[in-house]
Amino acid sequence: MFEWLANEIDLVKTNKFFLIDGPASPEFRFVVDQMGGAMPPSYRLFVVEFGNAKLYRKSSYWQLEIYAGPRESISDNGEELMQFGRTHTSLAYFKKSLLTKNSETPVFEWHTGQGLRKTASGFEEWLKAKCNWARKKYKQSEWKAIMQGPSPFTVEEKAILAARKQFRWRIVGISGNGDLKFEIHNGSKMVLPYLSVGIRGKHRPPNQGILNGGGRLPVASIIPGETKVIEYDCYKKYIKPEDVEVFDKPEPGPEDREEYWEFKKI
Repeated sequence: MFEWLANEIDLVKTNKFFLIDGPASPEFRFVVDQMGGAMPPSYRLFVVEFGNAKLYRKSSYWQLEIYAGPRESISDNGEELMQFGRTHTSLAYFKKSLLTKNSETPVFEWHTGQGLRKTASGFEEWLKAKCNWARKKYKQSEWKAIMQGPSPFTVEEKAILAARKQFRWRIVGISGNGDLKFEIHNGSKMVLPYLSVGIRGKHRPPNQGILNGGGRLPVASIIPGETKVIEYDCYKKYIKPEDVEVFDKPEPGPEDREEYWEFKKI
């Protein structure tokens, strides 16, 4: 049923463009079977073949996500829902009241300012439509590059990777204007323009998602062997500084160049 998607995944040479668990283990197949006939057959088949799936990476996010385990939710008017996935702009649900044994069921999406509305007659139809929607977000040249995969790191880029590992930072306070104060030590032998970090909220604000983003600490003025304190705005417009959690980003691969500011020119 989903051969078209499996073929596309095989053809794309860019790592992390598609993130999938892969075929289900016997143990997980048993768990899926325990869903019984309540979940639509096409959704159950997808889960067995792919598991959790993040599809069509664009910048630092994926345009489409499917959950291997649906999540219970309630609509604004009190209807029981089962969230099975999301796009970058919507949340996707089955209505619990419409689930029938071994039958497909309509898909409903929630968009900010639009509420909940039916967008497909079934999961497979919805998935094909959203995959087509996601592909259209890339220019022809971008899609060609994604299919081919990124070029390996250059010698200069490898030196930057080695240098970023030698930077150390810690939060030492909050400034009067709400910026976080970072004490940063450059233990490398070179100067970097920025140091990329992850930033997320510790709590979920009412009726909102948990903040999950990143930042670029300006470290161009910190020479090798030097330690300085710099101030940086960590989304203070949206979240209190004391509710912010800053963390080291994972080691980048060639496909992550655009998301790591260390590679920018000073």
